[in-house]
Amino acid sequence: MRKETNKEPGAVKKTDFTQPVPVYCNPGAGSSEKVIGEMRNDSRIQLEEVSPVKMTEIIQDAVKKGTKRVLISGGDGTIALAASILAGKTTELAIVPSGTLNHFAQRTGIPVNVDEAINVALNCKAYPVDVGYVNNSLFLNTSSVGAYSVFVRSRNYLENRMHYLPASIIAGIRRLLKFRLVRVRLPNKQLRTPLVFIGVGERELSLPLLGQAKKHGHSGLHFIAVDCHSKTEVFSLVIKAIFWGVDPMTKETSVENKLVNDIELNFRRRKRKVTVALDGELSRLHAPLRYRYAPGEILVALPDNNIT
Repeated sequence: MRKETNKEPGAVKKTDFTQPVPVYCNPGAGSSEKVIGEMRNDSRIQLEEVSPVKMTEIIQDAVKKGTKRVLISGGDGTIALAASILAGKTTELAIVPSGTLNHFAQRTGIPVNVDEAINVALNCKAYPVDVGYVNNSLFLNTSSVGAYSVFVRSRNYLENRMHYLPASIIAGIRRLLKFRLVRVRLPNKQLRTPLVFIGVGERELSLPLLGQAKKHGHSGLHFIAVDCHSKTEVFSLVIKAIFWGVDPMTKETSVENKLVNDIELNFRRRKRKVTVALDGELSRLHAPLRYRYAPGEILVALPDNNIT
């Protein structure tokens, strides 16, 4: 979601294609093999395959040198890595999506078509884009605690033995058959829930777009959690969500659904660290979990026809 802030988007002159522009690509991203193949013969760019560690060093160096814009190719995890370094800086981020799902590209309107994405990266203006933080960790799209983080751990384990889709299906079935309720304390209420979901910007609550960023939605962090007292109640709510989405359930007292600028999650049991999913990647963070909304935190090259 774009916001007009005090940060001024910089106009970018048309690129001189006689001087290829470096694009730093994470070769481990979900669709990187296909995207790298399409970028390899593009005379406008100089393709450089680098590890996330090396990419971190490159982006940090670009900030120190005052580089106007860095171009990266990767999935949401790679983009979040770059954004965490560029947050609050004047160096702009341009993206050629090469992940499995590319949620950030969908949220901001960045094309997944390689040629179109390169055109945007080289020639379009940069605009302020909102992000979220939990403690000191940045996330671009979503963060969650509970069943989803366990699902991601299972899926990552299975991906070493099979492709992404079957790994996701099997991991999802396992989580439905075996999960734990998390006890979470909010400032004015205690929840017993299988999942806490927090999205950057307002989210869709009805199928088939459940959980996706809402077009022209309100700003803030969208907090969603279901207050359950038994596994039977959880299964009942899951079935309702599958057939009707979350929206009809928001009228029930069992659903916490609100837009916030910040929120703190405490846990009934004193835990030193909690497993948190950030844009599909797992992190172990110290409790309590302090979430905050950061409008216009990064400058991203975006299509001019997608300004909101």
